[in-house]
Amino acid sequence: MAELPELRRRCDRLLSYPRSHSVKCYHSKLDNNVRENLENQLLNNEIKALVATTALGMGFDKPDLAFVIHYQRPSSVVHYYQQVGRAGRAVSQAYGILLGGEEDDEIANFFIKNAFPPLAHTQLVLDRLNQATNGLSISELEGRINLSRGKINKVLKLLTLESPSPISKQGSKCYATPVNYQVDTQKIKCLTEIRYQEQQQMQDYMNTQQCLMFFLASALDDNNPSLCGKCSVCLGKDLLSRNYSQSLINQAITYVRRTDYKIEPRKRWASGGAFPKYGFSGNIKSHLQGEEGRALCLWGDAGWGSLVRDGKYKIGHFDDRLVSATVEMIKRWQPQPQPRWITCVSSLKRKELVPHFAQKVADRLRIPFLPVVFKIRQNPGQKDMNNSYQQAQNLDGVFAIAQDKIRSDAVFLIDDFVDSRWTFTVISALLRQAGCDQVFPLALALNSLT
Repeated sequence: MAELPELRRRCDRLLSYPRSHSVKCYHSKLDNNVRENLENQLLNNEIKALVATTALGMGFDKPDLAFVIHYQRPSSVVHYYQQVGRAGRAVSQAYGILLGGEEDDEIANFFIKNAFPPLAHTQLVLDRLNQATNGLSISELEGRINLSRGKINKVLKLLTLESPSPISKQGSKCYATPVNYQVDTQKIKCLTEIRYQEQQQMQDYMNTQQCLMFFLASALDDNNPSLCGKCSVCLGKDLLSRNYSQSLINQAITYVRRTDYKIEPRKRWASGGAFPKYGFSGNIKSHLQGEEGRALCLWGDAGWGSLVRDGKYKIGHFDDRLVSATVEMIKRWQPQPQPRWITCVSSLKRKELVPHFAQKVADRLRIPFLPVVFKIRQNPGQKDMNNSYQQAQNLDGVFAIAQDKIRSDAVFLIDDFVDSRWTFTVISALLRQAGCDQVFPLALALNSLT
């Protein structure tokens, strides 16, 4: 698996499955010493497996590895062959298992589309640098461009690799140079087409009815591919069918639907004067902070994610199963002090969607729902804001609180979707300013690709 934050979360999620004894998690955010220790534990058979992203590089070699399970589809046949080929080098029998789902295409397309910065992004960064008399830092560029920090850095990295380069870096700032730069769009187009072809080849591999090794060898330009006689296609049967039961499937489904995600509170307001109307700046003072919250699922995932997506964009209301799942999550969570009322994030586009859901949750918990948060002006969607400054500034002066309806005890603040956490951060501060003691954010879904 590639190193998206979502995939690190999924490593942790798989690891916490009740049957995952003698298994540990491995990804790039772990300290190097920790990673080395985990590798040694696997090599010495002190643990059964590692749930790993691609941070477990090709230099790792364990000849007696008995299985490699891909929880998600690799980006190309080359990558898959290299990774699955780790199993069975010094044992008589080994398994390579490739699982797949709809989210594989979403993740693969994300990486393909973001491999190179679009021409418009490159031109935007160059225009802003050319307009600046004294260069611009990354933070200053974020304030002038609606692009994520990652996308700005990608443009800057691309430009610094050009020769001659249209930019120079001095300390923390970047400056435009007098170079007439032209993006090689044809090269980018060719490379992008290759990535889509690789993706299609992996889809073909998962659906092929010919020998799996023959398919791989042919795809890798082997001049004399042959049938292996060992794969599930050659043997004409599912080699693992005898090893699972319906009860285990039910246990796994139950687990996926009971795995929720923390929403960490922000501790600092966006720099650069993002909130002139609200007057928020610097560190978020303790009396304005929200509490740690919870999200029921990842957007579009195999647990509740698809049901959340359908409710928001297809049906126009959230299924009662999501109400029950949210109430169960709250009972598992047990926030302290226990909130005594519920409010929600308001919207001018889908006015009833979240309030209707929040009312149902409140009814099930037998606590009041009070709609005290009001959106007082329409703003662009947060999903269209691509960096922290733009996301924060986009909310300045957008919400108001009905102070005469505020209760002082702890409250659940409900929204359907959480991405940057700025909406929860701003409304939590406003609620606390109005006299609410503690605010516990609660969302149906967490953005899966951030």
